[in-house]
Amino acid sequence: MKNHRQEVYHGDDYTYQLQVIPQAEKIPYGTETKGALYDGYPEIIKGEENQPEYRVICEKDVPVEMRDGIHLYTDIYRPADTDEKFPALLAYAYWMKNNNEAFEWMAEHPQQYFESPFWDGSLEACNFNYTVPRGFVHVIPDPRGVGDSEGYGTKPWFNKEDVYDMVEWIAAQPWCNGKVGMIGPSAYSIMQIHAGAAKPPHLVALRCDECACGTWDYFAGTLDVMAPYMIETGGHGNDSPPGVPNYEYTPNPPATLARPDIAELLEEAKNFPDYKYNTKWYSFLRYPRKMPVMFDMLLEALHPYEGCVSHSFTNEADVENIDIPIYVGTPWNWRLYEFFTLDVRNKVSTKQEQKKMIFYPPINTARPYIEYHDEMVRWHEYWLKGVDNGIMDEPPIKMYVMGINKWRFAESWPLPGTEYVKFSMCGDGMLQPTESQAEGTDVLTQPAPYKNGGTVYCLKYSTGPLKKPLTVIGEASLTLFASLDIDDTTWYADLVDVDSEGNRLMVSSGALRAKFRALNEQKSTPSHPIHPWADPVPVEPEQELEYNIQLLPLACVFQEGHSVELVIRNQDDMKSRLCMNGCYRMPFMQDCTHTIRLGKSHLLLPVINE
Repeated sequence: MKNHRQEVYHGDDYTYQLQVIPQAEKIPYGTETKGALYDGYPEIIKGEENQPEYRVICEKDVPVEMRDGIHLYTDIYRPADTDEKFPALLAYAYWMKNNNEAFEWMAEHPQQYFESPFWDGSLEACNFNYTVPRGFVHVIPDPRGVGDSEGYGTKPWFNKEDVYDMVEWIAAQPWCNGKVGMIGPSAYSIMQIHAGAAKPPHLVALRCDECACGTWDYFAGTLDVMAPYMIETGGHGNDSPPGVPNYEYTPNPPATLARPDIAELLEEAKNFPDYKYNTKWYSFLRYPRKMPVMFDMLLEALHPYEGCVSHSFTNEADVENIDIPIYVGTPWNWRLYEFFTLDVRNKVSTKQEQKKMIFYPPINTARPYIEYHDEMVRWHEYWLKGVDNGIMDEPPIKMYVMGINKWRFAESWPLPGTEYVKFSMCGDGMLQPTESQAEGTDVLTQPAPYKNGGTVYCLKYSTGPLKKPLTVIGEASLTLFASLDIDDTTWYADLVDVDSEGNRLMVSSGALRAKFRALNEQKSTPSHPIHPWADPVPVEPEQELEYNIQLLPLACVFQEGHSVELVIRNQDDMKSRLCMNGCYRMPFMQDCTHTIRLGKSHLLLPVINE
């Protein structure tokens, strides 16, 4: 079956990251903020702002004893020439404390993600030359079995007991006022969520940026090789790989090797087309100790289950136990963080008035991680020092709005007045914001990419130029009624803002492996479909089925004259710059023809009428 609308998809035709240098916009206390838009991220200022006052000294390699006698070696940056007691900020992750010494000379030269060949995601422990002069102690340990710390193979580095013991040790030191907060994005946010659930008595507040830990209520059945493969190997940007001990050790074997059904599972994996025809991944199956975490991940992807080994460090089933003040943040259109951030914000038991959330411009922040440090300091000043600086007078949510490139506040999530509007997929590639009686089908035929040099095909649907601005803020989803000529595929959906000159900004995206299409009926909503971690259910060829695809939440004003464009495909463009930078899902290695039912298939967008 032919489709004359099918076209070649080029990932480099799209803009993913906006070149925005984050700057705060200071707002005097008492100023009306409702409906206001800002050029920088807004901060209500009450009283005098904290200024640098102290010189920084560092105590290197301080041994901190855990409850089982293992010592975690720790760097402590604190104010010099004073006997005062200060609150402490703990940055705890596997990126190795000695790497983060580079803040000393790199903080003045931040590298922008996707624009610099020197962006290194490991530099995330925050800038001690910003925090310490403003009256905090900044603590960076090597976790268990990482770098200089003891205990390789005794427990995972992310165990709750160690972070509990570390918080309590810090609080008892003569330079600490007994209050500890936690800081740091991504890997450092993972330990913040584990620590909050562990409830050490002296942990007062969390500033969990680029949140990367939650309960995994956004399973899509796809194998995202950015995490852990690209991050674990240093293949994402200019990343340094995570830490290993500075002493002789024997690597742990893959956990999956201990399964009683390992022979059958491995035989299934070796014949799975996505692995069999992609020798990079096939080699991990043939040599299990080559990269144990990847061996586990490849096998577990065939029969996923909650809390599986390969995702265990980013999964925290006890998020609801967190009840201390928490401030979470994420960039837009970044699948590594967005779902986690909202998941945590919605599920913690923290009082509503003690929760805050911020959405940054799309994709990743600069490294070393030095952006938004004033937000971090203001948050911890309030909770650890009792300084009424205005941060708690702000509405609980602040967000960057794509399309108009402005910032705004919001009182709740979803925003008041949200209307969920169906945009029907119609003939000739139209998206219509009405119920459609359109008949017919669209067809997308994609050869296995190893057969055609990786060329990717797509279908596009568009509203055409808008006659007035369209504000879309919140959760979005795509419902497809479609049939396949084989028993599986991977659906990809991109939501794009197209301006009058044809420039394309990717504002949201989503994916779903067809055989994991089952819905959790109790948890799902039309704008937030949730798929359970469960064994696959192959598709019956030529049978029309319903597929519910969760898209990343977004905030975008599609301006007058711009178009809303929906792109459907079943591959990432492996030849694109973004994929070469280490961001892609496992290619689907089979020929597949997709037949999409028009009219019934639709995009659901959260439209704001203010």
